[in-house]
Amino acid sequence: MARLQSYALSVALTKMKHSIITAKSGQKCLVLPIDDNYLTSIEKDGVHSVYMQTDVVTMDSEDTNGNWGFQVQKLSSEKYKELGADKAKEVPLPYLGNLKVFTKKSSDASEPVSIELEEEHDDLPF
Repeated sequence: MARLQSYALSVALTKMKHSIITAKSGQKCLVLPIDDNYLTSIEKDGVHSVYMQTDVVTMDSEDTNGNWGFQVQKLSSEKYKELGADKAKEVPLPYLGNLKVFTKKSSDASEPVSIELEEEHDDLPF
């Protein structure tokens, strides 16, 4: 039986190297330099995507602030290999935020639920 649990993470993007600018429309914008923040930029089929690798570390009990863990940025495996183990350890990567576990009332649809998973059988040869 699989058990689903609801977690909440908030990421403090301003802990990364950034600038806040105001667009012509008056909206405030957050600008994150890709290379300076060790983000991974991929272009495929004309679509540009940017990723940030992170680790979420959980604890078996909550701390004094009600947190059950935290999220930190990590280097992509490609960047780690490029820098080498010694240099990679020197890279100052940000602590991005805390992990909270929310318990919902039984009438809430996002409460953890147990689901029985059935194995799928098909007649396909592959």
